[in-house]
Amino acid sequence: MIKAYKLPFSFDADALERDLSQFGPQDWTPHFNTQYYEGDWSGIALRAAKNGHLELYPDPEASEGYVDTAMLERCSYVKQALASFECELETARFLRLGPGSSIREHRDHKLGYEDGVVRLHIPVVTNPQVTFILGGDPVQMQPGEAWYLNLNLPHSVKNESSDNRVHFVVDCILNDWLSSLFPGTYQA
Repeated sequence: MIKAYKLPFSFDADALERDLSQFGPQDWTPHFNTQYYEGDWSGIALRAAKNGHLELYPDPEASEGYVDTAMLERCSYVKQALASFECELETARFLRLGPGSSIREHRDHKLGYEDGVVRLHIPVVTNPQVTFILGGDPVQMQPGEAWYLNLNLPHSVKNESSDNRVHFVVDCILNDWLSSLFPGTYQA
């Protein structure tokens, strides 16, 4: 089992940040898991479950599939980034953790390579005072890097800085292309 893995490609962090700048305070939606965090954990849905009742919710039972949201129209680079994935995409979101905020340790349901759904984190804005703990170990991610994280494992995040931490988070269906990007033991 792979806990965390930096994929062999990256994205233009400045271009991601330019897309992020298209949004104002009114565009952010508080995260639906209110019992999991303290402070500001919010997001902007760029792809969401079709006919879903909450755009930020990555509904594992989305029987009608996933669609681009109106928010994605503001993001020229994010659209290019999403088009570069040679696999089926479910949700795509900007997720923000505000200054002094934290996400308590929790696990996400069936979000690991072995489950066939891979969640990728691409930091847009981060700094050394953000601590991401996965399975008891810190994961250091830099802007633009694409990271697979096995979120079936316990994980938590603390933003002890005075700045927002924002990740571009994409849920992907595992296929041969995506599998080929992982270490040899994980080739399809």
